[in-house]
Amino acid sequence: MNIAVLLKEMHQEGMLSSEQLGILTELHLKKHFSIHRELRAAIYIGVLLITAGVGLTIKQYFVQLGDIAIIGSLTLGALAAFLYCFLKGKPYSNDLVESTNILFDYVLFFGCTFYATDIAYIETQFHVLGDLWHNYLLVSAALFFFLAYRFDNRLVLSMALSTLAAWFGFQLSVRFPSLHHYYRESAIAYSIVTFLLGYSLHRLGKKKHFLDIYLNFTIHFLLLALLSGVIEYKIASWHFPAMVTAIVAIVAYSLRTQRFIYMLYAILYGYLCLGVVVFDFINDTAGRFLYAIISSIAVICLILILSRKFKDSP
Repeated sequence: MNIAVLLKEMHQEGMLSSEQLGILTELHLKKHFSIHRELRAAIYIGVLLITAGVGLTIKQYFVQLGDIAIIGSLTLGALAAFLYCFLKGKPYSNDLVESTNILFDYVLFFGCTFYATDIAYIETQFHVLGDLWHNYLLVSAALFFFLAYRFDNRLVLSMALSTLAAWFGFQLSVRFPSLHHYYRESAIAYSIVTFLLGYSLHRLGKKKHFLDIYLNFTIHFLLLALLSGVIEYKIASWHFPAMVTAIVAIVAYSLRTQRFIYMLYAILYGYLCLGVVVFDFINDTAGRFLYAIISSIAVICLILILSRKFKDSP
């Protein structure tokens, strides 16, 4: 009997689900399956586990291992990873450059994490820069930016932006001690700097596909800062109109570019902001509970409807 016919009969008799039927039929016809995402996820988890293991080893056995052994091992690991990337990497281009192989991006990420661990250990043990230790963050951010653009790596660019955010916060708190009371303003300032940096590079034609990374950092830092202001001051401050303006701008950008992820950000942050304001006017628990149920259902339905609209758009 033909295998395909047999599989259909097993499906009709309830022995196979529709999904199982499709998979087995494609296997029988020798169609190829892509496990690219699964492999990338597995390698990423593996790199994180290795990095965590290195950190735990250093923490537990640094007395027995000694500073020279630890620093030497971390330095050699980082240099080996960077050397591999420069030898195996493709030439630089302002356009999208595909990785040489699936391991390439994670070798680069591995080298960056080893470098960061190495620098952190050196400063922790020897206090080379003393009170100026946060300048390590700026140097590391600059290195990560260079590597991200040189090898077209979004993951390393995210590391660069995260490191820059850390340097930004420490630098402001050191230069302006009173600013630790104004963390929202610091986050908003960082989001503006990130947006201007990403937009400028995009306009210059430098890795235009990186713009989404910059926008994600900008949106989350900006809206979280404004939302915390709304939570504290409600609508009696500039945070609320600024939040509304930012959400409207994100919605407009989402519609113009047909990117649903930005619409999702706008809906979720807008829902949280509206909930803070509404809860301020509803004093009884029952009313708040009823609002939470109705509004959450409405938001879920809105997300489902809009997601289909975006998929159906040309």
